[in-house]
Amino acid sequence: SSRLRRSPRVKRGLAAALLLAAPLGARTWRVAPRGADFPMIAPAVAAAAPGDTIRVSPGIYREDLSIAKTVAIRGEGMPVLMGTGAGTVIDVAAPGCEIRGLAIEESGTGLGGSMDAGIHLGSDRNVVAGNRLRRVFYGVVSEGADNRIEGNSIEGFSAEPFGRRGDGVYFYRSPRGLVADNAIRGMRDAIYLQYAPAALVCRNTVSDSRYGLHDMFTDGAQFVDNVFTGCSVGANVMNCRKVEIRGNRFLRNRGVASAGLSFKECDDSRVEENEFSDDARAVQIEGSSRNRFAENRFAFNDTAVQLFASAEENVFTGNVFDGNLTPVVISGGSSSTRWSEKGRGNWWSGYRGIDFDGRGTGREPQPVASAFSRIEGNNPAARLFLASPAAAALDFAASSVDPGEDGSVDRAPLVRRPKEGRGRRRLAGSGVVAVAFAGVLAARRRSGR
Repeated sequence: SSRLRRSPRVKRGLAAALLLAAPLGARTWRVAPRGADFPMIAPAVAAAAPGDTIRVSPGIYREDLSIAKTVAIRGEGMPVLMGTGAGTVIDVAAPGCEIRGLAIEESGTGLGGSMDAGIHLGSDRNVVAGNRLRRVFYGVVSEGADNRIEGNSIEGFSAEPFGRRGDGVYFYRSPRGLVADNAIRGMRDAIYLQYAPAALVCRNTVSDSRYGLHDMFTDGAQFVDNVFTGCSVGANVMNCRKVEIRGNRFLRNRGVASAGLSFKECDDSRVEENEFSDDARAVQIEGSSRNRFAENRFAFNDTAVQLFASAEENVFTGNVFDGNLTPVVISGGSSSTRWSEKGRGNWWSGYRGIDFDGRGTGREPQPVASAFSRIEGNNPAARLFLASPAAAALDFAASSVDPGEDGSVDRAPLVRRPKEGRGRRRLAGSGVVAVAFAGVLAARRRSGR
């Protein structure tokens, strides 16, 4: 797990090549409007044997495809596969297929509750890479299998309201899947994981969707080095355990109930080295316990952290809170969340404490929630008076008394701002290490995990 976390792209790259290696005697079929084996893609699929490759020349191909044998379809010069608009454009039932380099357009619109998609994967070990999907209800759907979705550009019916859009990438009961290096915009949920344990979502750029990432019942997932911007909620993570959220950027996610990251009923997870900037609420935590928030940057958000009393035993350490209108709002009573770990708290803009013993922490504790933010936590409408003289007077009066229990106090605030730039570490490297990952995959399948 730790090796995978450090270099997921490395370890999956060569593994895919091994899994997709063509058997001896495999044939390459050519598709082009003229002068090739076939003028359309579907007849080439019908003629191909398992392990064959179909190369598609530039052109426009108006057809839907159903793939029931292991083949690779590779576009040259981004040929356009224009669906009939009556369902899914490419339906893959065979394992180990490759769909690469196609411009896929015009799926059905989901009328009658159907899951019309640009690509539907009902089998495992498939690779969908380097495609451009436009005007599709769902982009790529993976059901019951581990598949790689990498380097695609996906845009749905962005002019429609969220309720009439599908999801960009949807994994349902698909363990150990990879969603990497995709650009997704204008969807309902750009990336939606449901019962997809140990999924890896990395280096995606997501914008202008309802949820940039929606994750439910997906234990052990990793979300690394993604950018979520301009969504109602950047990432909505629910009912999960042992999730890692690292090196992501949550930018300008705004609306009445918007958040950069919403954590609900999530336990034993790590949120580290992320940037939260210009969000309505950077992080909202509800019903979640024993999570660690470390080395994150919260800058110029309306509210940096909204913490409900049902969020217990979480810890914040080494974070930067810079220029937020309200650093912390605590709703519903006291909290058992701790704001320091092993004598190391967080850096707060405006803190004026002095480090008398050279340990890098101030002697005076830092109240994380002001007196007015406590009122705001239980009465959201009070935010209208955030900049009023009454709010300032209330906070000034509260500053002269003991700040209270540890749930609302940083006992070891940092006097020097932590060095930044450690987040967003790139996941890269050579493909040699991937042989080890191929062995890990094979062992997992043999053991049934």
